[in-house]
Amino acid sequence: MLTKMKQALKDKLIKMLAGLQQHKLVEAWEDRQIRPGDDWHQEIQKAMNECDLAILLISADFINSRFINEEEVPKLLARRQAEGMWVVPIIIRPCMWDSEPMFRGLQALPKDGKPVITFPNDNGERDQAWTDIAKELEKFAKELQGD
Repeated sequence: MLTKMKQALKDKLIKMLAGLQQHKLVEAWEDRQIRPGDDWHQEIQKAMNECDLAILLISADFINSRFINEEEVPKLLARRQAEGMWVVPIIIRPCMWDSEPMFRGLQALPKDGKPVITFPNDNGERDQAWTDIAKELEKFAKELQGD
């Protein structure tokens, strides 16, 4: 279950990607799109099989989730290895992400792995961090489309 803070951070990222969605560069998917009565595990697997770019919102909760560590991340990393799919960790809260073997070799955002939440919110630095992240994701999306 997402905490309100993590949900707010995810919502902010989706909002920052809205322009890219309007221009059909990206299609954001999240588990809140699973309808009541749907098989959530099957829907998550389907989304992971169909995506070209996976964004991982990294926090201690993410790192400590058994389902994420046993089901989601291994599958995404296997696709990265076999198919070259992009897997991009976005560090949203301070945590020991850089000590985790699963993230070895993955370049994180924001630059230098500074957690988004640590950027001051009152002077626009956090919005700038999100904008920088969105610009990097736009580069990936354009490269995927061959632009």
